[in-house]
Amino acid sequence: MQGWKSQGLGIQWLTLLLDDPNEGTATTAGAQLWKNNWGHTLSYVAADPYFSMVPGSSVGTPQLSIIDPRTMVVVNLQEGYSGNYSQLTQLAQSNQ
Repeated sequence: MQGWKSQGLGIQWLTLLLDDPNEGTATTAGAQLWKNNWGHTLSYVAADPYFSMVPGSSVGTPQLSIIDPRTMVVVNLQEGYSGNYSQLTQLAQSNQ
């Protein structure tokens, strides 16, 4: 994330918690606890107790959704961690 900021790509990262850190329903307080515990200073953290960003009836976590801010269309959906953000950086570069 720091690299994207230093490159001026304008990427905004949002972590949505589906569960509270204590395994209950996701709450705003739980999102703040998560943000503080993991030191998320360059991203936003919010609660999604109703799984509003989950396509379908199940989700593999983590889930990465890349949304084009110009059209608000989901251009990529990835379940699980790959560490590959090439599509995200390409979209950000094309929107500059």
